[in-house]
Amino acid sequence: MGKFTLFLLAATALAGIATILYWVGQQRRPPLYTVILVVCGLALTGGSVLLDRPAYSYAPKTTQVAIAIAFDLSPSMLAIPDPSTHPDTAPRYARARQTLLEVFRALEERQQNIVVSLIGFTKDAQILMGWDYSAAQLREILQYGLSPNLLTSSGTSIEAAVEALVDVFGMLPQDLRETSRKIAIVVSDGEDTAPVEYLGYALEELSSNPFDVIALQAGLIGTSEGVPRYGEVGEFLGYEIMSGKLYSTPNIQTMHAIAEASPQRGLYVRAEVPGAVEQILQFTVGGRLLKSKFPGTLFASLGLLGIVALVGARVLH
Repeated sequence: MGKFTLFLLAATALAGIATILYWVGQQRRPPLYTVILVVCGLALTGGSVLLDRPAYSYAPKTTQVAIAIAFDLSPSMLAIPDPSTHPDTAPRYARARQTLLEVFRALEERQQNIVVSLIGFTKDAQILMGWDYSAAQLREILQYGLSPNLLTSSGTSIEAAVEALVDVFGMLPQDLRETSRKIAIVVSDGEDTAPVEYLGYALEELSSNPFDVIALQAGLIGTSEGVPRYGEVGEFLGYEIMSGKLYSTPNIQTMHAIAEASPQRGLYVRAEVPGAVEQILQFTVGGRLLKSKFPGTLFASLGLLGIVALVGARVLH
């Protein structure tokens, strides 16, 4: 509520009280029109308090956006921190998946013009969903059909993911290939088990293709995580030893390099950080928040004017 509205509210209330005290001093019952005007004046002023607030709406961009997701389904995406200290923390892939679910739910609510595709990768990559205009269908696949157990091969190859992304964008309909904004989302903890030079090839490939890149990092920083082992009744038995290591460490440098390799624009974001969804939305579709303000002070002014007019009329009478 603005200062001016607050002033009008106080002035109207005082005017109403003064009017009531006048009639009390006269030891007479006030006329009906006086009561009606005072009540209406106070009601209008009270309503202005509720209306004198900013209201926000989203102004979407109309440009078609083609979004291809490459989702890491290697065993390390099953990693969790110690359940005794982090009992409610989901596996890495589930944290990243939740971020994407919220992003595409928001895009659907905003009725953005998008076309989406989904790739799963370990040391190899497979197209799990071809280009589709339905964000709802993508969310359904993410929610119920995506798991690190989906692909039988292990290991992680960012190069395989990038090659699949290039292939998928090559499958876009001709009109979208020429007019749409193209965005690749690479979802991974960054642990690349392929030879080091393969990552270099992947970064070169990204830098030579006309699509923006979002690197969505999964994995806690500063907290040990591992792939869990469970007993027959679901009890936690410790971590699996993978590649000679008990704990899985997210590779931040790799994911930053993926984002920075984009020839257009790149975004690095962590799934576990608050605000990740909004960062991705702003990067993906832009747009702006429109702030509009209903003139609540107008109602306050009308209420005050009515009461003052009543008092003035009475004095002149």
